[in-house]
Amino acid sequence: MAVGRVPEAYAYETLATVALKAGHLVLGPVERLAVAEERRRVAERKAALARRREQEKSTQTPASQPDVAPADAPPPEGHVIVCRSAGETGSSRGREAWRGYEHVIGAALPLVATPDLPAVRRTLLREFPQAEAVIDQTLRWLVGRPYLHLGHLLVEGAPGSGKSRFVRRLGEALGMGVFRVDGSNDGGGSFGGTERRWYSTEPCRPFMAIARFQQANPLLLVDEVDKAPTRSDYGRLWDSMLQAMEPETAAHFPDPCLQADLDLSWVSMICTANEVWRLPGPLLDRFRAVLSFPEPGPEHLDALLPALVEDIARERGLDARYFPPLDGIERDALRTRWQGGSVRRLRRMVDAVLRVREHAGLARPQ
Repeated sequence: MAVGRVPEAYAYETLATVALKAGHLVLGPVERLAVAEERRRVAERKAALARRREQEKSTQTPASQPDVAPADAPPPEGHVIVCRSAGETGSSRGREAWRGYEHVIGAALPLVATPDLPAVRRTLLREFPQAEAVIDQTLRWLVGRPYLHLGHLLVEGAPGSGKSRFVRRLGEALGMGVFRVDGSNDGGGSFGGTERRWYSTEPCRPFMAIARFQQANPLLLVDEVDKAPTRSDYGRLWDSMLQAMEPETAAHFPDPCLQADLDLSWVSMICTANEVWRLPGPLLDRFRAVLSFPEPGPEHLDALLPALVEDIARERGLDARYFPPLDGIERDALRTRWQGGSVRRLRRMVDAVLRVREHAGLARPQ
């Protein structure tokens, strides 16, 4: 540069600078026009999205505000409004706690009418011939009632005697939805519902039964209630049950998840137990009766077999007609091995007989 010569690299840089300025000068208006057009499109999309959201709000009921019945509106005959509204306080997660229950909040739910009791009695006697006294005592409380409500009962008996199956079949024969609670494994206080501040918040078990079957008077089966955990770290199952079993409290049951008072007065609760002496006195006092479920004897074998075969077929996803009735040889073999007692043990033996049939290719009639 000192002698008047321009380095080749410097000349290239100067040329690039001039070319860049020329490019900005030529393309600047085009760039500004493109940016303005893109901004206009974004604004139009935002406006369209806002209009669509307004339309959705005007045509749909938000999940956080389900339709509710007026506080003074009486339900139709044979219906009960279990939950008129749900509280909206708490965190956003809490306000979504009742998702999946909108169909029963503020709705008048039907009561299951009392069916033909003699027909129900015949059905149950065919399957539980040893429990005639228990069947009669249970159905007696329904005589003269237009709608089903058994109250709260405790069925005690030896392990494997068929208590749980009897309660389930009782509800099915009456037309009631049966919701099972595992007393030995239930999360203590969760029976009465869990607070919204917990991630696993959910309504009380009776309300879950009502929502599942859309009935105001389902049957709640608390199985093996005598085996419930006795630690009270997270609440005890027995303590939660007390509120739901007290008539006055059940009609205005405070649910911590829904933050509303529920009418659970029509829910029937039947518990099963092997050892009644384990249950606390306040809980026993709230049962209408304690029913002793007898074990079947060998004279009941022929009456028990059809129902057991049907249960096994249903468990395998088969039609009950898939298995022909047990023949004389099979019945004699069972009678030799089973002298009465546990129906659970008899069921395992029947299942073994049917598997031998299948192995021999004799499962279906020729």
